[in-house]
Amino acid sequence: MDSFYTQLKTYGKVRLNEPLAKHVTYKIGGPAKYFVIVKDISQLQALLQFIDGEGVKRIILGGGSNILFPDEGFVGVVIHIIDKTFSISGTKVEAVASALMKDVSEATVAAGLAGFVWAIGVPGTIAGALRGNAAYNGIAMEDAVSKVEVYRDGEVVQLSNQECVFGPKDSVFKHNDDVILRIWLELKKGEKQKIAQEAMENISYRQRTQPEGVGSAGCVFKNIVVEEKDVDNFLAKFNDKKIQECITKYHKIPVGRLNELLGLKGVVSGNAQISEVHGNFVINLGGASAKDVCILIELIRENVYNTYGFELEEEIQIV
Repeated sequence: MDSFYTQLKTYGKVRLNEPLAKHVTYKIGGPAKYFVIVKDISQLQALLQFIDGEGVKRIILGGGSNILFPDEGFVGVVIHIIDKTFSISGTKVEAVASALMKDVSEATVAAGLAGFVWAIGVPGTIAGALRGNAAYNGIAMEDAVSKVEVYRDGEVVQLSNQECVFGPKDSVFKHNDDVILRIWLELKKGEKQKIAQEAMENISYRQRTQPEGVGSAGCVFKNIVVEEKDVDNFLAKFNDKKIQECITKYHKIPVGRLNELLGLKGVVSGNAQISEVHGNFVINLGGASAKDVCILIELIRENVYNTYGFELEEEIQIV
């Protein structure tokens, strides 16, 4: 074995040529040359310093729910952290980056805390949700985050909420090489029964409106943000009740609804399909390739631009 592999083994369990399809919700992706499983977040800084010092490409794989790997795989190191530790003290939550959104949100509901119930049913890790500023019903990660600890240029630093530079389904972490290590949330005490009821309603809504039982990575594209000054113009442009409601309530135009109006729901490429349940999901029917998915992504992009003039931006991470 090469010396790099031997060194990697000092930081965690290492697998060679590990199929990435096994580790992502899309169930798509070729082999990772090196796949490192890290048990404790405290081991991550030294591992990253070693990999960066060797000049080898790396990527952090969290819950695998918002990423599409290529069919050829990844020639570098894929780091999979299995530490799921988090704690709640009063209204404060401290979680390692790899803690699951499902676990954290359910615990806050059980503790009678308001401000994170929207995250019930959100897949993946809390770091993945932070990176993409996950949102639901007008509430987003940025509304709960107090500070974040990251690995940056060999050091560990803490960032304030403002320094995360949040935007719609966006943050500074989508545009730099920071590795999120730990997240702190500040929530509020609420009425336990009311919060539990809201959680059940959120779960029910997701089950009704999102495809289940198939490989997917959630919404492919970010919804289109409508500036306050443009609201009236877009309300006049779209003679569609659902779109008008979203513009009025959230100042957004849902890409899924645009795809439905364009007749794209159900369109197939190979073993991938634009979901018939939600028009902003491209799903794996079984055995789909990354190429199949990318063909449909480009089809959506071209049709939306040619018909409505909108340049769509991916919400999922395409490696």
